[in-house]
Amino acid sequence: MKSLLLLALLTGTSFAADQTSVGWVSDSGCAHARASGGKFTATNPDCARECVKQGKSIVLISQERKTVFAIDNPEILKAHVGNKVSVSASPARQHSLHIRKVISSEVSNPECERPKMKN
Repeated sequence: MKSLLLLALLTGTSFAADQTSVGWVSDSGCAHARASGGKFTATNPDCARECVKQGKSIVLISQERKTVFAIDNPEILKAHVGNKVSVSASPARQHSLHIRKVISSEVSNPECERPKMKN
């Protein structure tokens, strides 16, 4: 047991248990902008997909935890951008998750919350 603990300390490996997290897969730009205003809800799916194509990072917005999580392995969520997902994940760093698997995914079609233009 001591050698296993020593190995974990030397390699920096943590044995954190996977947790189930539920949230919306989005792009970092829109998600952080909304979170700074206290909104941890879905973003516009079409906008999120376009922003990811343009190079924005994929994130998971957790309304329950009031957090926008960076994703350590974003390729696993690329097909789910704009959707609400349930994932099995372990903490990678503070506010960052390593996704083990996508448990479920449902299409999300929220309205964009931009203010209406004045005439």
